Amino acid sequence: MANILGIVGSARRWGNSELMVRQVLQGARADGYAAQMIRLTDLRLESCTGCMRCVIGGKPCPIDDDMAWLVDTVQAADALVLAAPTYFLGPAAVVKLVLDRLLMVSAGMDSQVLPMRPAVTIITAGLADWRGVSLPYLNALVATFGFHPIESLNAIAPGPGEVLLDDSLMAQALAAGKRLGRGELDPAPAPDGVCPFCRCDSFVLKGDQAVCPICGKEATIQQSDDGAFRLRFDAADATEHRWTPEALYEHMESWVRATGPRFMARRSEIKSRRQPYRAMEVSWLCPPSEA
Repeated sequence: MANILGIVGSARRWGNSELMVRQVLQGARADGYAAQMIRLTDLRLESCTGCMRCVIGGKPCPIDDDMAWLVDTVQAADALVLAAPTYFLGPAAVVKLVLDRLLMVSAGMDSQVLPMRPAVTIITAGLADWRGVSLPYLNALVATFGFHPIESLNAIAPGPGEVLLDDSLMAQALAAGKRLGRGELDPAPAPDGVCPFCRCDSFVLKGDQAVCPICGKEATIQQSDDGAFRLRFDAADATEHRWTPEALYEHMESWVRATGPRFMARRSEIKSRRQPYRAMEVSWLCPPSEA
């Protein structure tokens, strides 16, 4: 039986994020999926230390925590649903922590391209205008794991459990789960002015092009007769973004792994240039708990 994994990026039990994951799982289970759940804050996850061992020589991450287990568990799933709350214009910190640690997957990456698997992402926020970049970050996370977001939902509900009062939203989540259960891979249409892959709505302007800073997709900036500006994404370039399996492998191989030899070649020069800074006398401040 196929397995769908639900990931909750919130410490609040029975909060909006957990309820949205459960609603998606309800839809998927209707089509025969087995469901399992993980709460990221229940895991022992440490921050990346920047040691570069996964980059230099492709060695396993030396941090002894639950991250390797999380990677293996996610990779074993046939479909994924991820939900997290928005805190100050971005997702809960544990989501970014996991994303920062995913350089460790480069140590085991080879040229084999895994089959595409579907994912649903959901952010919860109190105010729509304060959702920030939460949804693009969730889509970047599932894409780095090798999943393709087919539905990306904004759940606007400030109080714990208030998503249950939004019948339309809950219906969307249930339908998204059914799409997961059917193994669909076609993404839902994106609103105007929104990146069709990661759902980012902030862009870097380059001439008459708008570039998504999260996935690198480009759109042409067009002005209509009524003076309004719109973004046109080329439908033929639907797979042209940095999160395709091929593009991600190319990035890991040509840039991330190549960083190690480049660094080692100039390590002695860097060490020499660092000496004046080592000689600086600077006092480190410590909180009372560390005194």
